[in-house]
Amino acid sequence: MSFIMIPFFSLLAIAVFLPQIRRTEHAEITPAVRDKASGKFILLSKGYTHYDIAGPVNGQVIVFIHGFSVPYYMWDRNFNALARAGFRVIRYDIYGRGLSDRPKVTYNRTLFVNQLMELLDSLAIKQPVNVVGNSMGGAIAVAFSADFPARVGKIILIDPLCEQMEIGLLGKPGIGEYLARSFFVPASPRKQLNDFYQPQSFANWPELFREQMSFKGFGRALLSTLRCFLSQDPSPDYWRVKDQGKQVLLIWGAEDRTLASSGATKLYRILKPDFLWVEKAGHVPQYECPELVNRRIIDFLAEGAECESIGEQA
Repeated sequence: MSFIMIPFFSLLAIAVFLPQIRRTEHAEITPAVRDKASGKFILLSKGYTHYDIAGPVNGQVIVFIHGFSVPYYMWDRNFNALARAGFRVIRYDIYGRGLSDRPKVTYNRTLFVNQLMELLDSLAIKQPVNVVGNSMGGAIAVAFSADFPARVGKIILIDPLCEQMEIGLLGKPGIGEYLARSFFVPASPRKQLNDFYQPQSFANWPELFREQMSFKGFGRALLSTLRCFLSQDPSPDYWRVKDQGKQVLLIWGAEDRTLASSGATKLYRILKPDFLWVEKAGHVPQYECPELVNRRIIDFLAEGAECESIGEQA
């Protein structure tokens, strides 16, 4: 063999084995793992869902829905604050993320809408809930309201996904799997810092993210979601919600580098929402500026609540 060919075959070998070299998924989410975890677990039709619930049982219900890949800890700075304000709050990990199961299914709109419906039914929550969604979670919230308007009160959207995303070669069979395993998923922890206006203030964020990457099925879930949810146009759901006449609060980080601010303009024209523009905040303003965001959510949900209470008593 020519010495010239040695580097070529070395690079070829690295390329072939790169997905295995960079693989992080070695564990299963077992009963023992669930026993040691914080939060609660409930068995739904596609597997266990990891969730948390707090606040007075007779309070208005708020459901927090996280985005594409960061699980329910993205609501750490909102969950307890809203519970202390008198709301019954729920947050959960969508399938494939955090400590929820990673079923071998298509990760599409139907899966995520049904997961939320089954969660509410299993928790015996009959009254309309206020849905709060960030990023992809915003699109899930709107899809849920579009399909089940009677189950939703008010809608709060925080930098929500409102346009289909171009996923390039990740959408190609075979090539997409290779790229996801070798590059996209391994790079995800550090990429999460791009969601912040001041990433240096959240240096532990990548480590928090890596914990879920050890469980089998994480990368498969992300890739399927890219292909079957993010690459689909959510606009029809926003138009359906517009026709429902629901009250909507739109919150947008002024320094969002993940989703273009043109999305805020688009949704303002469609939904005519109350609007909060958060300066010095990126894609997750609820985490960077929790006091401001929490106060606005509380005020928004309180609007009209007093009149409703008086009407019920009468």
